[in-house]
Amino acid sequence: MKNFTLNIFVFCALLFCSQFSKGAPNIVIILTDDLGWGDVSYNGGPISTPNIDKLSNNGVQMNRFYSAPTCSPTRAALLTGINSLAVGVIRPIDNPTADRYGLPLKYKIMPQFFKDAGYQTALSGKWHLGMFSDEYLPRNRGFDSTYGHLGGGIGYFDHAVAGRMDWHRNGEILYEDGYSTTLIADEAIRIIKNKSEESPLFLYIAFNAPHTPIEAEENIIKELGFIENEKERIYAANILSLDREIGKIIDSIESEGILEETIIIFFSDNGPVFNIDPIAGVVASDILDSRGNTLGLKGSKGSTYEGGIRVPAIIYYKGVLEKSLSDQFFFVDDVLPTLLSATNTKANSSMFTGVDRWQDLIDNNIKPPINVVTGNVIVNDERALFNDKWKLYYSKNVYTDSEKTYELYDILNDPYEKKELSAQYPDIFKSMKSALNEKPFVLEPPYFNPTHAYLYGDYYRGISGSPWLKREYEEKDLHSPFVQNLVFVWILFLAFKQITIPSVLILIMGIIFLIRRKGASS
Repeated sequence: MKNFTLNIFVFCALLFCSQFSKGAPNIVIILTDDLGWGDVSYNGGPISTPNIDKLSNNGVQMNRFYSAPTCSPTRAALLTGINSLAVGVIRPIDNPTADRYGLPLKYKIMPQFFKDAGYQTALSGKWHLGMFSDEYLPRNRGFDSTYGHLGGGIGYFDHAVAGRMDWHRNGEILYEDGYSTTLIADEAIRIIKNKSEESPLFLYIAFNAPHTPIEAEENIIKELGFIENEKERIYAANILSLDREIGKIIDSIESEGILEETIIIFFSDNGPVFNIDPIAGVVASDILDSRGNTLGLKGSKGSTYEGGIRVPAIIYYKGVLEKSLSDQFFFVDDVLPTLLSATNTKANSSMFTGVDRWQDLIDNNIKPPINVVTGNVIVNDERALFNDKWKLYYSKNVYTDSEKTYELYDILNDPYEKKELSAQYPDIFKSMKSALNEKPFVLEPPYFNPTHAYLYGDYYRGISGSPWLKREYEEKDLHSPFVQNLVFVWILFLAFKQITIPSVLILIMGIIFLIRRKGASS
């Protein structure tokens, strides 16, 4: 019995030492762009994603991970640990012709925290938090090395948006051939292979896939010839490429012998493009080529219904967080305080709206959310407030005098948001409305201007000018109210032409009929 007790003691001591002899773990964040809840096969989606599935089998599936509804707000919340509506990044930031904004410089962001803690810091991929002047570039915000694109979305082959190339290394223009998904992964693998032995690595990998324009390499598209619809086939090929490159990144971590000392987090920045507001579909027409899947969750990108904010997510730390599923509500602004806790990096937790969930994940201890908000403002101001099992949905069109919409759901028992419960639970409804109205709301970029975006925004048209980083472009001021109204009427016509064209034809036919009738009677 004495020997047995001694053996148990030695085993526990060895286990304790193995956990704490690792030193600070490496951090690898893999962020995808517009990947929907139903765009991964481990959730039951139709597109095969074997490498992401393998990561989900090895790690912890985060079943209740919530992002913001669009790109820049999620990235702002991720990097600051503060809700994006409080930070002021209420919507995607447009190219510098149309938008001269970025993540406010007053905020200390994730790479700066880890750099101060002795980490090597690197970004491969998408930034989308300001590029109109140098101080907003990621190279000047805590990253030792940066690579990829700075704006919201690019052509996968020409690396261009709104007529100009957007590709760089360390804030310098980079002319480079290749498919962006592959290039971003290759850079990440290069960083992993050349990691410093003296310091841990913080690596932020932000793919632009499967953001529009939906493009894929021909050989991958041909592999999927059994998919009849061309747009669905290209979309599936885009995700298949993404999955393969993620697999290569995970393999490189393992082959370098650092898997057991690396925390890997994978998630999407918002839901898929599925059913988009008609005005947004005119302003950024390429989004209509997307074939994202929510597996029945209501809403899509831009919306705070579940389809727009509940995203596939996995966290994996071999020997610590693995082979399980967590129903812990986890919001994107929780990532920073959680990683700081995991790495024993000191920070003032009161500066964050996000919550440290590290120990909760380890213990699989489910703690309910307490009045946590997410949202964005594009055509509609949409927000969602979570409190325990309850979700309050809020929406208001910012261009009309429409009434505010509030809806209450028991989101645990009604994930598809089919049963609105405000009438049945008036006290909860009233309390959550009050809590939502008290949440900070900061306008850093102003409301989205559809006419300005339609004329100068992020749509895809090849390359007709010099690269964005040369800054040889004219910053476009708003047109006069008359011109704006004229353009907006045209946008409305295009957005609702299925209704307006028949209506106009009926009106013309009615006028002709009345004229002829009047002529006949006279």
